Amino acid sequence: MNSIRKTGLAIAGVIFLAACEGDDGTNGADGTDGLNSLVATRDIPKGDATCAGGGIALDSGLDTNRNDVLDDTEVTATELLECETAPNLRALHASPDAPPVNVLVNGAAALTDVDFGAGSGFVPVTETTQVQIEAIIPGGNAVVIDETLDLEFSNDYTVVAVGDVAAPIAALVLANETGERITPGNFRAQVLHAAPDAPPVDVFVTTAGADLAASAPVNEAPLSFEDSTGRVEVLAGNYQIRVTLAGDPATVVFDSGEIPLAADADLLIAAIENTGTGTTPIQLVVLDGTAAAPLLDTNTPASAVAVHASPDAPAVDVLADDQATAANEALLLAENVEFTQFCEIPAVPAPADYTLSVTPTGDPATVALAFDLSVVPAAEATAIVTGFLAAGTPAIQAVPLANDTRPVITEAKLRVVHSSPSTGNVDIFLLADGTDLNDASVTPTFGDVPFTADSGITPVAPGTYDVYVTPAGDKSIVAIEVQDLALAGGDVLDVIARDPQTDGSEGTLPQLIVIDYNALPAC
Repeated sequence: MNSIRKTGLAIAGVIFLAACEGDDGTNGADGTDGLNSLVATRDIPKGDATCAGGGIALDSGLDTNRNDVLDDTEVTATELLECETAPNLRALHASPDAPPVNVLVNGAAALTDVDFGAGSGFVPVTETTQVQIEAIIPGGNAVVIDETLDLEFSNDYTVVAVGDVAAPIAALVLANETGERITPGNFRAQVLHAAPDAPPVDVFVTTAGADLAASAPVNEAPLSFEDSTGRVEVLAGNYQIRVTLAGDPATVVFDSGEIPLAADADLLIAAIENTGTGTTPIQLVVLDGTAAAPLLDTNTPASAVAVHASPDAPAVDVLADDQATAANEALLLAENVEFTQFCEIPAVPAPADYTLSVTPTGDPATVALAFDLSVVPAAEATAIVTGFLAAGTPAIQAVPLANDTRPVITEAKLRVVHSSPSTGNVDIFLLADGTDLNDASVTPTFGDVPFTADSGITPVAPGTYDVYVTPAGDKSIVAIEVQDLALAGGDVLDVIARDPQTDGSEGTLPQLIVIDYNALPAC
């Protein structure tokens, strides 16, 4: 049996006691024999609350009825000699273009709304376990993985959803013995390559700054997609985890920087696709048995998209001042952005607190708008500058929005933003192509939206849609109409209502800025 706890010394001690009868005045009255101590082993059946797979128990106690048999009522102590515990199961979402998922175990929801890069702790399951991965998609969920696993007692299993949706997604299962002892003062780690588009790699866990050319990777052979190492023990302390191209220690594709790795930690370190900021092809996820946490490359930046939606402001520059220093660095993030234009600032150093200044192009001394921006590694944001610069209400202002630009093949991600300062509250309709706006049953998709508000990032089923923007509660006036808007799986779009050009060339009704996050121009 696996994970058996041996208690030979305890057995010997109890047998010794069983051979000793009580002395006068100890276990019996004067002239009367004392009570014998007895021990007995018994089989623990499968299904036991503690030892789900069965085992062997050692019972002990006094023979109070003097029948030389240890009856159930006479047992005062029990020690487990062998104990097969229930299998344990956890999950990790590592499919880079798949939607969030629910994880069902034997038909019951075990985990809900697990997004890419998220994982769970261990939960006990049964010997035969059905695992279903249910994709959360607009219009109804769909089971994309349905596996019945024959599991062994006293083993821990990790089910990893890997691969791209078109591949299709598969369930990768890792198994390890439960409760296997870690040497005191050590931690244990296992490494999994779960990034479908990343090449074979080597993984180094070294002291900070160690020469990789003189170091050995934790993997004995190059790790390709779906490969994993065995479990390796290392003395606890501060380490640097670096991932390189296989056989090429000079080409580092991931660097954790110096991090603490604590004694007794039992870790699964999974390399997954980097779908966010920065140039590294992978990021890491660390599972410790209770939860999962991201481990980012030490150089992971933030990113931002700048949008000019102030109708009377000239072309602008965006400058950044790092609040951690006394000097104003006036770092040029975006240059010569005109009304209706937008651009991406792909690598904002993070973490940091900045003051961003919006100035007329080429005139850094004239600040039209200043606002604070705090960024953390991997954060994505869009900052819309709207309102009126010279005269009128509302005044020029920034509208910051958090982004989620990971493409999901089963849906389009759509956000609608009211950024037209001349327009009151609006109703926004996103209708299936050909739907009659004036039908009494048609209600706004987003109703009574005020200036600077947004719909949130909304998953939309791929298809063709008609978009209408009307004054709140009044379908008779259509301020914006877009016919036959095609939304495909993987699209990530912002649709921003703005004022028309001040020269009258676009009329008087609001217009749109459409941002496709899969095709952003650089600032």
